[in-house]
Amino acid sequence: MAKMWKLVLCLMVAGWSGAAAEIGHNMNNITRSMLREVADVMEMVEVNYSTPIINTTYIASVEFDMRAMGPLYNSTHIVIDAIVNKQAYPEGIVTVADGHVYIKPVREEWRKLLVHYAGPTAFVVVAVLVIAVLPLAGLFWCCCYWCRVGRRRRPFDRKYDACLKGLLAIVLIALLTLFLFGVVCAFATDSQVESGTAEAADSLRAGLRDAREFLNATQAHARWLLVVNYKELETKLNAMLYSIGVTASVKLGEFSRAVSVTTLNKMVQQLDEVQADLRTVQSLTASLRHRAEQLNSGLRKVKNQLLQTLAKCDQPKCVALQNKYKIGQLDTEIQYSQMPDVSELLNNVTVLLESDIKSEVAEGQKVFRDIQRGIQRSVDQHIPGVSEALGEAGQRLAGLADRITWLAGNASERLDRQRGAADALATLHARYAPPRRLAGLGAAAALLALTALLAWGLMCGVCGKRPDVYGASDCCNKGAGSKSLLCGSGMMFLLGGGVTLVMLVYFLAGVVAQRFLCDPLTEPRDNRLFADLEKLVDLEKTLFNEQTDPDFNMTSVLVQCHRNQTVYETLQLRRVLDVAAAARALPGSLRARVGALRPRLAPARAAPVAILRAPARHKLRQLADSGLSDFDFDRIRTALETNMTSLALDSLARQLNSTAASLQQPLFAGEARSLRQAAAALAALLQDVLQPMQQDSAQLNTTAARLRDSLRFNHSSLKEAIAYLMHETTEAEVFLNTQGPDRLQNMTQEFAEVIAGKLEEYLERVLHAARHEVGRCGPLSNAFNATRDAACNKILMPTNGYWMSLCWCVLLFAPLLLVSQRLARLYLHVDAYPGPLVEAEYLYDAYADRDNVPLANGSKRSTLDIEGKIAEWRERSAPSAPPLEGAAGGAGAGGGAGGGAPAGTRLLLAGADVVCQLVAPPPALIDDLKTRLDAKDEDNESGIHESE
Repeated sequence: MAKMWKLVLCLMVAGWSGAAAEIGHNMNNITRSMLREVADVMEMVEVNYSTPIINTTYIASVEFDMRAMGPLYNSTHIVIDAIVNKQAYPEGIVTVADGHVYIKPVREEWRKLLVHYAGPTAFVVVAVLVIAVLPLAGLFWCCCYWCRVGRRRRPFDRKYDACLKGLLAIVLIALLTLFLFGVVCAFATDSQVESGTAEAADSLRAGLRDAREFLNATQAHARWLLVVNYKELETKLNAMLYSIGVTASVKLGEFSRAVSVTTLNKMVQQLDEVQADLRTVQSLTASLRHRAEQLNSGLRKVKNQLLQTLAKCDQPKCVALQNKYKIGQLDTEIQYSQMPDVSELLNNVTVLLESDIKSEVAEGQKVFRDIQRGIQRSVDQHIPGVSEALGEAGQRLAGLADRITWLAGNASERLDRQRGAADALATLHARYAPPRRLAGLGAAAALLALTALLAWGLMCGVCGKRPDVYGASDCCNKGAGSKSLLCGSGMMFLLGGGVTLVMLVYFLAGVVAQRFLCDPLTEPRDNRLFADLEKLVDLEKTLFNEQTDPDFNMTSVLVQCHRNQTVYETLQLRRVLDVAAAARALPGSLRARVGALRPRLAPARAAPVAILRAPARHKLRQLADSGLSDFDFDRIRTALETNMTSLALDSLARQLNSTAASLQQPLFAGEARSLRQAAAALAALLQDVLQPMQQDSAQLNTTAARLRDSLRFNHSSLKEAIAYLMHETTEAEVFLNTQGPDRLQNMTQEFAEVIAGKLEEYLERVLHAARHEVGRCGPLSNAFNATRDAACNKILMPTNGYWMSLCWCVLLFAPLLLVSQRLARLYLHVDAYPGPLVEAEYLYDAYADRDNVPLANGSKRSTLDIEGKIAEWRERSAPSAPPLEGAAGGAGAGGGAGGGAPAGTRLLLAGADVVCQLVAPPPALIDDLKTRLDAKDEDNESGIHESE
């Protein structure tokens, strides 16, 4: 726009000092017209760039179905952050310099490492202790349990044992529910680990495929932009270049009003036609006058004849004919005497044509045409150079597109070679998935079996009956529940170490992968491992073999790619493919080529330009004064507008024949004949005179209208048109001799600026597309995220969820052991709470001082068992029998006195005799009791001998 205003100022300042005020006014009009035309030139090169249609389908997906494990997976990061430091290793342990990694010795930095890894170390130590302690604790528990089998136990519940069993059962149900939650999570997470590892190879292939598709789409878009769009621009610019000469000459003629000489030449070249038309007018006018006289004479004769005939005929038909047609008024109405004579105009035009006015004016047209041809030649000789510059620019851009294609092809080929990694993943999964699956499912199945065993024991304990004294009742009583709970406790000791070992392995794998793999890839900023990796792999030096931008690293590349910026900006490809430098270089060279056009008005013209010479101007003035502009051709048309006869001859002739035919009497035969002769005379006049006159009149009307319109040349008259065109031609001569060369150069400069501006506009379009449109990193970021999530979300997240599920179950081992042990002892009680008296007697008897008789303690359990059976028999067989306090007391007293047998043995024998007398039990039972008592006595005696 600034250049346009400079051009305006130049045109306003420039002018010819000797020109008249009117010429100066017209120069301003020329300036405004020139500005409009330059704006039209800029619109001539408006390019509608096409856009590429690239159909690319990306298949990598970052979706992950958590299968209702969302709360667990979302909590894994919180738990890991609570246990493990967010940095993979402490600061200062790893040092990267000159592409080498230096790790400090563990002996020197063990304190720092221990502080950094305190959480994982504590977890591992606790897990190892659990693995080591659980089997030993189980062995100790088994030994203690079997050692306590011979101890005397209370056969009935205490006062609050029923309430305690209910509370413990509720607690156990809650613990088993929590435990079952961990078991279900273990199965679900293990299944997702398996599905994630199975899909890892396909996810990697999909990510690599999407990356290759992205590279192919990017290079296709870049090639379209640099090659196809530039071809569109080049075609438009070449078309404008080859029309610059013609356009400049035409526009110069329009600016300078030199086209007026062309109009004058056309006017003069039409003089032959004007002469011919004038001769036609003269001839037709003479012919019309002659025929008018013939028509007038013939009509007078017919009229006289008809008047005489009708005067003799008194028939109604004759009277009607006379009244209708007014035969006395039959005459001509031609006003040819009013038509002007064109003989003088014809003579003037003929004289001008004979004075060779056509060649004089054509010579002025030839002068201007030579100027235009000179401009065309001066422009055309430089057009090939400009076109070649455009072609060179296109070749540079095509080379740039080829380089982009080569880089994209190399990157795509390297990605294609990584398909072996996907195959390796598939091979590893096929080899190691079965044992991993077996270990994972084995641990989960062991926990499920433990849950089922404890649940069965709890159900039997809650819903089953008390165990009977014989131990021969159904398998679903409280005794069976106690045994199930005890078996569950034993299974905890037996399998807990293996489950903890599996948990430890998964914990180590999950934590290490989380801190050393997923965390750096998910959030590379402020990550120590990724920062050291950037030092080890210097991306800037790898790509460009230089180190100038400290902010350019893998972190910035990942962050910008995730923000969907273009590859050109993300990877700073301007260092390799500097589109901006090309944008600066190409318009400069092209502008220099276009500036060499320099069209000239005429080759080395010394004399000033003279379009019309003096003889031509003199003859044009003669033409203006020839009378053509003053001749009123409308007078001819006005004279021809009236009817030629007062009555229609054809209608009158038909009526005369009709009237003659109606006169059938012989008396009127002469009148009939006279009417027919008059009708024939009228028909002859119509055909031989009137119709030719009508044709000549129509031709004369057309010729007069053509002369009237063609001699005005868009002005009111020929004289005014010639004066205006001669004035315009004079201004054109002044313009061409004073301002023409400068204006022409300015216009050519505008052409150059338009071409360079369009090229700059195209290059700005290329630069904008490279920075904001071509190769946006969204698909590449999605492929990266999908590949990363295939490992971090689909494999690692379930892995962490799995060991957390196992850890949850292991933490519940201790409360489950305590509650199940306590319930197992409670479920072994045979009787309900008997009351405070019996409990007091039992406590008194159980805690009596019998340490002076060693054998007494040895036979406690047997004595209690027999006493319990005797009490049960008493209740079942003889509920109304008298108590045995005396017998028992006597036996006790006797025992206290010291007999041959121990006191406990004598008491049991006395009780057995009493029971036998009262209930009369079966002999087999009595024999069994005696055998057991004898065995006890032998054991007691052997114990006594050993003590002695």
